[in-house]
Amino acid sequence: MLKVGIVGSGFGLYGLLPAFNSTKKCKVVSICGKKTERLTSYCRKIGLKNIYKDWREMLDNENLDAIAIAVIPGAQYEIAKEAISKGINIFAEKPLALNYKQAYELFILAEKKKIIHMIDFIFPEIDAWQKVKQMLDKNAFGKLEHVSVNWDFESYDIRNNISSWKTNVKEGGGALSFYFSHSLYYLEYYAGEILDVKSIFSYSKESINGGETGVDLLLNFKNRVSGYAHICCNSKGLQRHQLIFQCEKGLIILGNENSMADNFYIKTYNQKGIGGVGSFKSANNEENLDERVKIVKKLSSRFVNSCLSNKQAMPSFKEGARVQKLIEIIRSK
Repeated sequence: MLKVGIVGSGFGLYGLLPAFNSTKKCKVVSICGKKTERLTSYCRKIGLKNIYKDWREMLDNENLDAIAIAVIPGAQYEIAKEAISKGINIFAEKPLALNYKQAYELFILAEKKKIIHMIDFIFPEIDAWQKVKQMLDKNAFGKLEHVSVNWDFESYDIRNNISSWKTNVKEGGGALSFYFSHSLYYLEYYAGEILDVKSIFSYSKESINGGETGVDLLLNFKNRVSGYAHICCNSKGLQRHQLIFQCEKGLIILGNENSMADNFYIKTYNQKGIGGVGSFKSANNEENLDERVKIVKKLSSRFVNSCLSNKQAMPSFKEGARVQKLIEIIRSK
């Protein structure tokens, strides 16, 4: 039985804790975070008694096999580095660190220490996304030629005029680092290595700390696929996440509306018109959990099994560092 500690009282509490707490072959034995009523009441509900304010104290006092972290990137780097030195396996959030240098350092240290390391890129774990990957790998509509992304929503911090690291580029925020890190990972998941990128950033006074609220990218991939990607986290009234795959003999469209991670659909078009429509509706969430929990659980299960078998799994710190490198390349353009 793997003994796991959670670090973070935001997504760590409402995302990672319920995911790991319901994962087989592991037991959450402690959590570190702000001791709010929300945290204490949920821990009381699930019988978790060991609550810490200091992550160092938790690492020293608890004989942990693994930790799952959801804190700001700079703090995650510090916590992960200390955990690695203690031989503790790590499940981290994205972005992995403040910059590529830190992210790559964590990857190298983790490899040298031979710990299991994973990062929480959730979208390719969704059933509909995996179905599209299978279609592309089998060339269901011929070779992929072009991929485009349209991702529009209004972030919680902007909607509620919150000053946080998520709108501060120096702390690892901004639309590119905080949200589009997901997209940089899944674009390479689908279309292969990104070779070249041109970017345009957009801004809004509603982003209190000045971080960009929009990014538009022109992409070229190693395998001669071209791409266009757009994200806006200051989109009033519009919430959509859509990927369009233009292939030699048709189109595959993957998308959803009014949800972060639920109810994706797939539409296909052949040379004569529409080919098929499929929807992937999510099961009712009886516990009123965050919709991402069931997806994180897929990753947490893989992580736990990897720790117990001592076999590294993906997505790992290697992929986290790769995304961090792409972020720095885009910001330098």
